[in-house]
Amino acid sequence: MSNRNIDSIEFQLLKRKSIGERLKYFRNELKALQPKVDYSTPAIAKRIGVSPQSITAVERGESKKPSFYLINQLTKEYGVQLEAVTDEFYDSEEELFNIGHPTKVEKTVDLDGMEDIEINNDPEKALGIVLYERKGESNVRLLLNEEMSNIRNDVDIIQLLSRFIYEIDLHQTKTSLQLEELFKKKSPFEYATSLYRISEGSNPYVSKDVIQTFINEMLTQEDGK
Repeated sequence: MSNRNIDSIEFQLLKRKSIGERLKYFRNELKALQPKVDYSTPAIAKRIGVSPQSITAVERGESKKPSFYLINQLTKEYGVQLEAVTDEFYDSEEELFNIGHPTKVEKTVDLDGMEDIEINNDPEKALGIVLYERKGESNVRLLLNEEMSNIRNDVDIIQLLSRFIYEIDLHQTKTSLQLEELFKKKSPFEYATSLYRISEGSNPYVSKDVIQTFINEMLTQEDGK
Protein backbone atom coordinates (compact mmCIF):
# COMPACT_ATOMS: atom_id res chain seq x y z
CA MET A 1 0.00 0.00 0.00
CA SER A 2 1.54 3.34 -1.05
CA ASN A 3 -1.23 5.83 -0.33
CA ARG A 4 -4.48 6.08 1.57
CA ASN A 5 -7.34 8.43 2.38
CA ILE A 6 -7.58 9.97 5.86
CA ASP A 7 -10.83 9.48 7.76
CA SER A 8 -13.02 11.95 9.66
CA ILE A 9 -11.37 11.17 13.01
CA GLU A 10 -7.93 11.95 11.58
CA PHE A 11 -9.26 15.18 10.09
CA GLN A 12 -10.42 16.32 13.53
CA LEU A 13 -7.11 15.22 15.05
CA LEU A 14 -5.12 17.18 12.45
CA LYS A 15 -7.36 20.19 13.04
CA ARG A 16 -5.99 20.47 16.59
CA LYS A 17 -2.36 20.22 15.51
CA SER A 18 0.13 22.88 14.46
CA ILE A 19 1.68 23.05 10.98
CA GLY A 20 4.81 21.28 12.21
CA GLU A 21 2.84 18.57 14.01
CA ARG A 22 0.82 17.92 10.85
CA LEU A 23 3.96 17.53 8.78
CA LYS A 24 5.45 15.15 11.36
CA TYR A 25 2.20 13.15 11.36
CA PHE A 26 2.31 12.81 7.57
CA ARG A 27 5.97 11.76 7.69
CA ASN A 28 5.28 9.05 10.28
CA GLU A 29 2.32 7.76 8.27
CA LEU A 30 4.51 7.49 5.17
CA LYS A 31 6.92 5.26 7.11
CA ALA A 32 4.10 2.71 7.43
CA LEU A 33 2.70 3.20 3.94
CA GLN A 34 6.04 2.99 2.13
CA PRO A 35 8.44 1.00 4.36
CA LYS A 36 10.98 0.60 1.54
CA VAL A 37 11.51 4.38 1.40
CA ASP A 38 13.65 6.14 4.00
CA TYR A 39 11.55 8.86 5.63
CA SER A 40 14.07 9.90 8.26
CA THR A 41 14.71 13.64 8.37
CA PRO A 42 18.29 13.29 7.00
CA ALA A 43 17.05 11.24 4.02
CA ILE A 44 14.22 13.64 3.23
CA ALA A 45 16.51 16.64 3.63
CA LYS A 46 18.94 15.16 1.13
CA ARG A 47 16.16 14.49 -1.40
CA ILE A 48 14.70 18.00 -1.28
CA GLY A 49 17.95 19.92 -0.79
CA VAL A 50 17.66 21.33 2.73
CA SER A 51 19.30 20.65 6.09
CA PRO A 52 17.82 18.01 8.45
CA GLN A 53 17.74 20.66 11.17
CA SER A 54 15.35 22.82 9.14
CA ILE A 55 12.82 19.96 8.96
CA THR A 56 13.20 19.18 12.66
CA ALA A 57 12.77 22.86 13.56
CA VAL A 58 9.48 23.04 11.65
CA GLU A 59 8.16 19.82 13.20
CA ARG A 60 8.99 21.03 16.71
CA GLY A 61 7.48 24.46 16.13
CA GLU A 62 10.84 26.16 16.61
CA SER A 63 10.70 27.73 13.16
CA LYS A 64 7.95 30.34 13.39
CA LYS A 65 8.11 31.40 9.73
CA PRO A 66 9.26 28.41 7.65
CA SER A 67 9.93 29.13 4.00
CA PHE A 68 7.29 28.39 1.39
CA TYR A 69 9.86 26.33 -0.50
CA LEU A 70 10.41 24.00 2.47
CA ILE A 71 6.70 23.48 3.19
CA ASN A 72 5.90 22.99 -0.47
CA GLN A 73 8.68 20.42 -0.93
CA LEU A 74 7.66 18.51 2.18
CA THR A 75 4.01 18.26 1.14
CA LYS A 76 5.12 16.99 -2.28
CA GLU A 77 7.39 14.46 -0.58
CA TYR A 78 4.49 13.23 1.59
CA GLY A 79 1.96 13.20 -1.23
CA VAL A 80 -0.47 15.60 0.44
CA GLN A 81 -1.98 18.82 -0.86
CA LEU A 82 -0.28 22.00 0.29
CA GLU A 83 -3.47 23.33 1.89
CA ALA A 84 -3.61 20.31 4.22
CA VAL A 85 -0.98 21.84 6.53
CA THR A 86 -2.71 25.22 6.94
CA ASP A 87 -5.12 26.19 9.73
CA GLU A 88 -7.55 27.68 7.19
CA PHE A 89 -8.04 24.27 5.57
CA TYR A 90 -9.38 22.77 8.80
CA ASP A 91 -11.56 25.78 9.64
CA SER A 92 -13.71 25.18 6.57
CA GLU A 93 -16.01 22.26 5.75
CA GLU A 94 -14.46 18.85 6.34
CA GLU A 95 -12.52 17.72 3.27
CA LEU A 96 -10.82 14.34 3.38
CA PHE A 97 -7.64 13.85 1.36
CA ASN A 98 -4.93 11.33 0.46
CA ILE A 99 -1.58 10.74 2.13
CA GLY A 100 1.17 9.22 -0.01
CA HIS A 101 1.80 8.62 -3.67
CA PRO A 102 -0.46 6.24 -5.62
CA THR A 103 1.12 3.33 -7.45
CA LYS A 104 1.19 3.96 -11.17
CA VAL A 105 -0.62 1.15 -12.98
CA GLU A 106 -0.06 0.84 -16.70
CA LYS A 107 -2.32 -2.09 -17.56
CA THR A 108 -3.61 -5.46 -16.38
CA VAL A 109 -2.58 -8.82 -17.81
CA ASP A 110 -4.91 -11.83 -17.93
CA LEU A 111 -2.99 -14.99 -17.07
CA ASP A 112 -5.49 -17.56 -18.39
CA GLY A 113 -7.56 -18.05 -15.26
CA MET A 114 -4.96 -16.79 -12.83
CA GLU A 115 -5.42 -13.57 -10.89
CA ASP A 116 -4.80 -10.38 -12.84
CA ILE A 117 -1.53 -8.71 -11.94
CA GLU A 118 -0.77 -5.02 -11.98
CA ILE A 119 2.11 -3.74 -14.07
CA ASN A 120 3.96 -1.19 -11.98
CA ASN A 121 6.50 0.96 -13.75
CA ASP A 122 9.71 1.39 -11.79
CA PRO A 123 12.62 3.32 -13.35
CA GLU A 124 15.03 1.80 -10.82
CA LYS A 125 14.38 -1.83 -11.82
CA ALA A 126 17.11 -3.91 -13.42
CA LEU A 127 17.65 -7.60 -14.03
CA GLY A 128 20.97 -9.29 -13.34
CA ILE A 129 21.97 -12.60 -14.92
CA VAL A 130 24.73 -14.75 -13.43
CA LEU A 131 25.57 -17.88 -15.46
CA TYR A 132 28.16 -20.37 -14.29
CA GLU A 133 29.50 -23.77 -15.35
CA ARG A 134 29.92 -26.48 -12.73
CA LYS A 135 32.68 -29.12 -12.96
CA GLY A 136 32.56 -31.91 -10.43
CA GLU A 137 30.74 -31.40 -7.15
CA SER A 138 32.10 -28.04 -6.04
CA ASN A 139 34.12 -26.36 -8.78
CA VAL A 140 32.40 -23.64 -10.77
CA ARG A 141 33.50 -20.90 -13.13
CA LEU A 142 31.69 -17.73 -14.07
CA LEU A 143 30.57 -17.49 -17.70
CA LEU A 144 28.32 -14.44 -17.69
CA ASN A 145 27.61 -11.56 -15.32
CA GLU A 146 25.28 -9.11 -17.03
CA GLU A 147 22.81 -6.52 -15.77
CA MET A 148 20.01 -5.16 -17.95
CA SER A 149 18.77 -1.75 -16.83
CA ASN A 150 16.10 -1.23 -19.50
CA ILE A 151 13.50 -3.12 -17.47
CA ARG A 152 10.18 -1.25 -17.54
CA ASN A 153 8.11 -3.22 -15.04
CA ASP A 154 7.48 -6.54 -13.26
CA VAL A 155 6.06 -8.19 -16.37
CA ASP A 156 9.29 -7.58 -18.29
CA ILE A 157 11.09 -9.61 -15.63
CA ILE A 158 8.44 -12.35 -15.67
CA GLN A 159 8.64 -12.62 -19.46
CA LEU A 160 12.42 -12.98 -19.37
CA LEU A 161 12.18 -15.51 -16.56
CA SER A 162 9.64 -17.52 -18.55
CA ARG A 163 12.08 -17.70 -21.48
CA PHE A 164 14.78 -19.16 -19.23
CA ILE A 165 12.29 -21.70 -17.85
CA TYR A 166 11.26 -22.70 -21.36
CA GLU A 167 14.86 -23.14 -22.53
CA ILE A 168 15.77 -25.18 -19.43
CA ASP A 169 12.73 -27.45 -19.81
CA LEU A 170 13.37 -27.90 -23.50
CA HIS A 171 17.04 -28.69 -22.94
CA GLN A 172 16.17 -31.34 -20.36
CA THR A 173 13.62 -32.97 -22.68
CA LYS A 174 15.31 -35.96 -24.35
CA THR A 175 12.43 -38.21 -25.39
CA SER A 176 8.99 -37.81 -26.97
CA LEU A 177 7.47 -38.98 -23.67
CA GLN A 178 9.23 -36.20 -21.80
CA LEU A 179 8.07 -33.73 -24.42
CA GLU A 180 4.48 -34.88 -23.93
CA GLU A 181 4.85 -34.39 -20.17
CA LEU A 182 6.27 -30.94 -20.82
CA PHE A 183 3.08 -29.85 -22.57
CA LYS A 184 1.03 -30.94 -19.53
CA LYS A 185 2.94 -28.62 -17.24
CA LYS A 186 2.07 -25.00 -16.54
CA SER A 187 3.03 -22.62 -19.29
CA PRO A 188 6.46 -21.05 -18.72
CA PHE A 189 4.77 -17.66 -18.23
CA GLU A 190 2.39 -19.02 -15.58
CA TYR A 191 5.23 -20.78 -13.80
CA ALA A 192 7.43 -17.68 -13.98
CA THR A 193 4.59 -15.58 -12.54
CA SER A 194 4.11 -17.95 -9.60
CA LEU A 195 7.87 -18.02 -8.94
CA TYR A 196 8.03 -14.22 -9.00
CA ARG A 197 5.15 -13.94 -6.54
CA ILE A 198 6.52 -16.59 -4.20
CA SER A 199 9.96 -14.97 -4.20
CA GLU A 200 8.50 -11.76 -2.78
CA GLY A 201 8.04 -13.59 0.53
CA SER A 202 10.65 -16.36 0.46
CA ASN A 203 13.48 -14.43 -1.20
CA PRO A 204 13.39 -10.84 0.05
CA TYR A 205 15.64 -8.16 -1.38
CA VAL A 206 19.21 -8.17 -0.11
CA SER A 207 22.05 -5.73 -0.58
CA LYS A 208 23.66 -5.90 -4.01
CA ASP A 209 26.95 -6.34 -2.15
CA VAL A 210 25.81 -9.84 -1.10
CA ILE A 211 25.47 -10.94 -4.74
CA GLN A 212 28.69 -9.17 -5.70
CA THR A 213 30.55 -11.01 -2.94
CA PHE A 214 29.34 -14.31 -4.40
CA ILE A 215 30.55 -13.27 -7.87
CA ASN A 216 33.90 -12.06 -6.51
CA GLU A 217 34.45 -15.42 -4.81
CA MET A 218 33.98 -17.13 -8.18
CA LEU A 219 36.47 -14.82 -9.83
CA THR A 220 38.97 -15.35 -7.02
CA GLN A 221 38.74 -19.11 -7.47
CA GLU A 222 39.36 -18.72 -11.20
CA ASP A 223 42.41 -16.50 -10.62
CA GLY A 224 43.81 -19.03 -8.18
CA LYS A 225 43.77 -21.89 -10.67
